[in-house]
Amino acid sequence: IMAGTSPESGINPNPEIFERMNRHGGTEEDGINDFMFFFYAQTETSKSAGMASLQRIFNQKKVNSSEQVKEAQLQAIAKWAKQKSNHDYEWLQNIKHPVLVTNGINDVMVPTKNSYILAEKLPKAQLIIYPDSGHGHLFQFPELFAENVNSFLDSNSY
Repeated sequence: IMAGTSPESGINPNPEIFERMNRHGGTEEDGINDFMFFFYAQTETSKSAGMASLQRIFNQKKVNSSEQVKEAQLQAIAKWAKQKSNHDYEWLQNIKHPVLVTNGINDVMVPTKNSYILAEKLPKAQLIIYPDSGHGHLFQFPELFAENVNSFLDSNSY
């Protein structure tokens, strides 16, 4: 199950996104605004679902990750996203497992076009694009996402 992801060397977001991701400091309000920008569409319905998702996150047990963990993740993302001269993605044809690819209609972190590439190139892929959503589609529509995942896992089509 691939939610809001891309193939290696996929289509990258606008470089402005990386600048915003690497920004240090800021207020709690800046953090909330960034969360909403990265994960949700800029509509009232999506923002409302985003705030509900954020509240669920705040209600969970806090786990602090170190700057080392954050830096390692950013380096891994940069390596994965590094553009290569060959963009045919034919290597994806070798993956014979069934794959469920999901994304929001407007993912600014991992552009939605990447989900279409995965669905086109993976031989046994199913694609679901959620409306009025972005990278946080699975949090915006948790019940529907779970239903879609369960349906995929219960399927005998593979």
